[in-house]
Amino acid sequence: MNSSSRSTLLGFLLFFFVGCSSTEPPTNEFDATLYSGKPIDSLSNDEPPKTEEEAIIRGDSALNSKNYDLALYEYIRSLSFADASRQSQTLYTIGRIHAAKGNSSLAEKAYLKSLDFDPNQINSLEELGLFYTKQGLVVDGQSFFFRAINADQTRLGNADMMTSYSEVTEDILKSLPFDSESPFRSYMGLGVLYDVDNKHDIAKRYYERALEINPSSTQSLVNLGYSHYMSGNYYLAQRITNRALKKEPNNEKALNNLALIYIALGDNRQALNIFKRNMSTPEALNNVGYFIMLRGKPDVAIPYFQQAIDQNPTYYKVANENLERALSEVRLSKVDEVGQ
Repeated sequence: MNSSSRSTLLGFLLFFFVGCSSTEPPTNEFDATLYSGKPIDSLSNDEPPKTEEEAIIRGDSALNSKNYDLALYEYIRSLSFADASRQSQTLYTIGRIHAAKGNSSLAEKAYLKSLDFDPNQINSLEELGLFYTKQGLVVDGQSFFFRAINADQTRLGNADMMTSYSEVTEDILKSLPFDSESPFRSYMGLGVLYDVDNKHDIAKRYYERALEINPSSTQSLVNLGYSHYMSGNYYLAQRITNRALKKEPNNEKALNNLALIYIALGDNRQALNIFKRNMSTPEALNNVGYFIMLRGKPDVAIPYFQQAIDQNPTYYKVANENLERALSEVRLSKVDEVGQ
């Protein structure tokens, strides 16, 4: 299993509540390995549910009341019926509750177990893609995103599956059917991974598909704008990022990206103003200097580091380190000029 420190965090809390009829009594014991919370004996004095449907209805009621431990208990009880038929969806819901409670390992376990009942459980596949990508397990995240999209193609009746991550082209991607229920976060997640691989053109197509599925997705807009920035399409990146900020004026990632775009356009003053919207003045000054330095202009960056140090000389150690780096790069460039 390959691992990578590259990531992207994106998360949403979606719950799907389901029910079915059953007449058989429970034949299996409560699966305590899927539970974490208050002692079970303290959760309910009610008679045990007689059907899977009744257990799920109880779980729904507890969840609506934000009694997450009781909801887990009832949903897990619903799995024990011999004729249960909603296990995959119920296990997905159990995973979402664990994720909301911060129990990532149990969330992972529930998602994986849901795939034992339905290998094409799109929601679980997508959540696993997000989970593994966040953990830096890029290959695994990529695989689950890919499987989620293929499962969606099965749902939509498309027999032409995507067979290989590396072989997907813009034309293939454009030909895939979709609707409002398609897993837009899987498209967005694969876009991020293509951007990391410096394959920005195909990454943009994935983001655009995510936006076609969910036009309200600010994160897809932010990512699309950043992909254009990485491609050197600065004015288009600026327009797209501003669209994201109209939706969410305080979106930190969009603000930071917009500042980077202004630096690329040579408007360092505007970049500084943007950075100052979500960080202190010394941090903003240091950031402007740092990104100017990365663009090969250490001499232009030096005054920003000096100002950051003047603003907070004892605290801002990183500005001192960046100043030393910038001064060193300036000295080296002068040596190189002499040697030419």
